[in-house]
Amino acid sequence: PMDAAKTRPRQNSTMANSTMATPAFSLTFGEEHKHPLTITRSDIHFEAIPSQRLCLITLRLTVVNDAIAQDIEGALRFPLPDSDATICGFQLGEDTAVSLPKTKAAEVAYKEREKGRAVATAASVQGAVYETTLFPLKYNEPKELTLTCFTALKGQADGTLALTLPLTFALPVPHVTIRANALDGALTIKAAGALPQTGAAAAEARLAAATLPGGVTLRAVLAAGAPQVVSAASGERLYFTGCVSKEEIDAALASRAGTPRGAPPGTGCGAPHVGLFVDCSLSAAGRAQHALALLDALDAAHGKLGGGCVYTLWSFSRVATRRTARGASLAETKAALAALRYDGGTDLRLLDSLIAEAASADEHGPACSAAVLISDALDNLKAAPKLTGPGSAELPVHVALPPEACNANLSVLRWIARQLGSACAPLSEPDELAALVSGATAQVLLTRLQTDQSDDVAAFEDDAFQTCPDFRLSHVAVPTDADGSLRVSGVSALGEGARDAPTALGLTVSRGGLRANIELAIPPPPAALESPGPLGRLLQVKHTLLTLRELRATFWDPKQVEVLATAAACDAGIASEHSSLLLLSLPEQFCDNEIACPPDHPAHARWLALSAERAKTEAEREEAEAKHAKLHGLVKQLVGRYKEMSDAAVPGWGKPVNRGGRGTEEAMMLGGGGGRRGSAARGVMRSCAMPAASAASPLMACMMEGGFDDAPPPALPRAALAAASAEEVFDDECDLPGSLASALCPPPPALPPGSSAPRPAACMGFLDAAELAEFYAPLAPTATAGAEYAPQLSSMLAGADSDEERPVHRSLVAALDPPTRTRAAAGSVLSSVGSLVGGAARRLSLGGSRGGGGPSASPAPPCPPPKKPKRRVVGDGPWLGAIAEAYASSGLGGAQVAFDEQLKSSPALVGKPSTYIQASECLHACGADAAACADVLFDVLETKLPDFQTCRVVAYHLLSLGLLDEAVLLLELVLELAPAEPHSHTDIAFAKLLRLMDSGKSAPVDDKAAERARAEMARVVAALAKVVTSTEWPARFNEIEWPALIFLSWAVAWAEHTYPSLRGSLWPEAELPAATYRVGGEAGPRLDIFVWLGWDTDKTDVDLHVTEPTGEEVYYSHNRSSSTGARVSRDFTQGLGPEVYTLPRAPKGTYLVETNYYASHQATQATGSTSAVIWSVQNMGDFGREKLQFSSVRLTKHKQRQSVLQLSV
Repeated sequence: PMDAAKTRPRQNSTMANSTMATPAFSLTFGEEHKHPLTITRSDIHFEAIPSQRLCLITLRLTVVNDAIAQDIEGALRFPLPDSDATICGFQLGEDTAVSLPKTKAAEVAYKEREKGRAVATAASVQGAVYETTLFPLKYNEPKELTLTCFTALKGQADGTLALTLPLTFALPVPHVTIRANALDGALTIKAAGALPQTGAAAAEARLAAATLPGGVTLRAVLAAGAPQVVSAASGERLYFTGCVSKEEIDAALASRAGTPRGAPPGTGCGAPHVGLFVDCSLSAAGRAQHALALLDALDAAHGKLGGGCVYTLWSFSRVATRRTARGASLAETKAALAALRYDGGTDLRLLDSLIAEAASADEHGPACSAAVLISDALDNLKAAPKLTGPGSAELPVHVALPPEACNANLSVLRWIARQLGSACAPLSEPDELAALVSGATAQVLLTRLQTDQSDDVAAFEDDAFQTCPDFRLSHVAVPTDADGSLRVSGVSALGEGARDAPTALGLTVSRGGLRANIELAIPPPPAALESPGPLGRLLQVKHTLLTLRELRATFWDPKQVEVLATAAACDAGIASEHSSLLLLSLPEQFCDNEIACPPDHPAHARWLALSAERAKTEAEREEAEAKHAKLHGLVKQLVGRYKEMSDAAVPGWGKPVNRGGRGTEEAMMLGGGGGRRGSAARGVMRSCAMPAASAASPLMACMMEGGFDDAPPPALPRAALAAASAEEVFDDECDLPGSLASALCPPPPALPPGSSAPRPAACMGFLDAAELAEFYAPLAPTATAGAEYAPQLSSMLAGADSDEERPVHRSLVAALDPPTRTRAAAGSVLSSVGSLVGGAARRLSLGGSRGGGGPSASPAPPCPPPKKPKRRVVGDGPWLGAIAEAYASSGLGGAQVAFDEQLKSSPALVGKPSTYIQASECLHACGADAAACADVLFDVLETKLPDFQTCRVVAYHLLSLGLLDEAVLLLELVLELAPAEPHSHTDIAFAKLLRLMDSGKSAPVDDKAAERARAEMARVVAALAKVVTSTEWPARFNEIEWPALIFLSWAVAWAEHTYPSLRGSLWPEAELPAATYRVGGEAGPRLDIFVWLGWDTDKTDVDLHVTEPTGEEVYYSHNRSSSTGARVSRDFTQGLGPEVYTLPRAPKGTYLVETNYYASHQATQATGSTSAVIWSVQNMGDFGREKLQFSSVRLTKHKQRQSVLQLSV
């Protein structure tokens, strides 16, 4: 068939008028060879409103597939009058296109083609050219194609208005009809092959066998007395639009003296007073020289106008500060500007208070007459100023746009200028900006639009009544169009129950210091016009396009603009940069792609029935599968886990363990077996400076070579065994932080010359004096020497609980006696000694006993220099030491200067987010206040684009500083950036609950506080319920529901206890029936200790370790304590956690909480480390005695183990 089509005779197959600037019209079929389709009829209709410079073009083509005896797809290229023209209608036969978001339309078109169901779309492909596909074109069945285009009439040199439609056919069209109507002017139609047709309000031309070379031109002459505002109905809405020409604006401004702007009360007639709002965040540091150049330009511009200028300088980042006296000289202002310190992040919310202060006079000096904002608008909290407070309508605040090479949020800056009715100009062009500020260059602006209903409160609340720009705003700044005119539009509802339509508009325009008001009447719609009609459609599209333009200028967030603009474009049914027109014909196409079928579409009734059927089926399937799989499976098991843990009997509760609780892994290690630590331990023993006796010990040699054989091990002095265990604890390969290890190692007393003793002796404090003497006797040169230091060493025993520990220690001594030494016994003893030495030493070093006993009354003997710790208190690197020393000698200011000097001398530090984290930690450790530490911490977000990991890191540290509001803001941003991670929801829930708990400490528990708590708890509950019930989490996060269930149940129980009026209203009963899923019932979970460990880096493994007073250590591979009944949740090896420790009944004593950075499967480039957050609750559920602790730590090295919390019971 394709070959047959190629051989058919065709007349004039060459496109006419190939010299036209716009690509020619074409309607073809075939992929490789584009064959022209037959067009039997063409109707072109122009609907014009000359007074508004608007025109709606409707093109109807009757197309026939007379070449291929099957359904084919055609391709249409349609040239538009200009690049600003918009396609606003597309129809093939009875099927009308729907407007969809651009990405959705492309997705649907792809899926439908994959299913073999072609669709038709209309989308811009090249400037003023639109392309659409036509399907199906059945053989010998005529199809009518309708395209509607919105465009503008352009002013001509002769005073007329004109447009040209560049429509030229490849083949002669038998019947061509051209019609034109004008609401308020005379028209002339010009087309090749026809005489010009002119009419007072309408014109028509008919042609036969026409190709229209050169297209069709429409000219209009505006009628005398044409209205400035036009209205028309479209459906149940009334649209109106107005146009004020340049000549009318000039006349209005010339007829009035105007009111000088920017002259608040108190300024008098003195010198112009310019306020400078300078962003001093870290990211703004590179624009300091530009700001100085602007000051010089401002002074020169005001000088040319015959006067000087005075200034007031404010700086802002996280706080705002006035840096000069009011009305300072140029020299004083430049000096203050040059001295600014650039640090911290940007909080644009401070702009409201800055404007209010600058716009009002006070005891310090007069108000400002104008102001300049110098900022990059990179607000990492994503917060925006309100710009509706005092001074915002009076003080003109001009915005300096950063140079092109600088990173800046230009959308926010332009939005600020529009809201404040001021101008934008590049900071790199200081003379241009200074001319605007001084008034030397005047800009015409529409500063306010009002209607005759502006004072009606009901009008403000009526969403159906909208204008562009918004009449609700007290101040706007809409510049004129390229032709110098101003355009406004609006819409209101019609029909029963609708409010009366507005009848008048008021425009306030300004140019420099002049201001004028222009009043426009809104006429009723022409009664003769049908509704809906082309005039109403024309005004609807115009209002939509003005709205899209206004959205881009008035909203600072591009994502928000995209959402709102897409919704507006789709509602109006236009093809734009945000939307495409998609032509579907089958009800299945609408259902499969979740698209609403328009009521006037032929498939609408069938789509309704099919949608209802599918919705019912899908709802039943989802309810049956998702709820059963999630709630009746995993979640129900997890609820049972709490009851099982609470009710479980622990036979050895509170008793010291025999093997240290470390499981077979450490037993194998200490006994010479395999395991991940065994070889490291043997290496430690070989490298230790062992006492002579122990070094020569056959048992130690056997251990270093790999273990015991079947024969009983040779004799081993017990002191050597204890010393070897101590070496394992304190060597560089151990897991304890170096600083803690040093603190745990007081040295033995001085020994006689030539004598030797095991080290560190402090770790043998679990033996009494007699046992110590017995242990040391074989090693000491004389019995006298052993007796000399044994009593001092035994004083360490005062910090231990003798009722629990001494029997175990004595049993260890007995186990070392020769008759009982076997391979199994030796392995068990070594394991027990290793863990008990470590546990006892830790507890003794922390200065207290488990049962309430105090530290040893005997002073520790003097120490030789300890080993260098592996981890510094505040970080690594001498630069941190320099900051700490400067703080100690000169306070915060000195530390900041030292930090700046370190950044200058070490450029590599500047671009690392970890630099600012460590500096903030250093300042905090030195005693700096939270605000100063947060300033440095926010520099993390200034050094790189704030992704969710970086925001999470900073938020964790803000929580540890107690800055809860800012932490919540950042975690809300994390939730926005990473909603698919369950941890985003648990993090924001914890932060909000922590903030609520903190606010309740000072505020009375009254009805108002309860309602605030209800709103906050609604967010907490929703976030945690989503974690528990969602089926979208990746499998690697399986069982995150367990800690979330405990958290949710506890949070609700706490809120209901604290705010009794909320009882019964917080639990998400519809999603999680309380009878089945509320852990602990209404009272909530009752746990003596609850510890939560989470971290910020994906694809990493951080482990939670808790060492209990019994000496047992609970962690991922030994996740149940035999001596307390505690449990550790599943091991999350692929990132983020959380891992939790739960203990229903806690024996008295100290619980040491540690983290182990076990593995990383990805590079952590965001902050140079992984940050962990650890929080604990003691006496959970006993709300009068609850104690919550929080800590955030950085983990920089794999296998790094850090002590993070210590809990005393």
